[in-house]
Amino acid sequence: MATVFELVRECLNNVDDVAGYWQVEGGQVVDEDKKEVGTYSSVTRVSCGTAKLNTGQLWLTIFLLGANPPENITLHGARELSTGSEVGSVSAASGAMAALIEKQFHRVGNILTIV
Repeated sequence: MATVFELVRECLNNVDDVAGYWQVEGGQVVDEDKKEVGTYSSVTRVSCGTAKLNTGQLWLTIFLLGANPPENITLHGARELSTGSEVGSVSAASGAMAALIEKQFHRVGNILTIV
């Protein structure tokens, strides 16, 4: 069974430094019923090893509402720069979300699917 979230962007920042080009994004996470269930932070890094493939390294963390500190899911993967699509796997998760570790994810537009 797939876990599906919609990521509603609230901020987007682009940064260039000696390490490469970074894109930092964040916002709300809503479920399939359009209920806010958390927030997210996403970082894409383009450096000499990824630019040739027109892709970037991706780190995305979802922070779920309801606990302090919040339950979270961390995803690692790649972002295809020309389309913005993302693929990878769940690398870490806390509490009840731990069953998602090693599951694959893909994001197209605002829709993030973990299977």
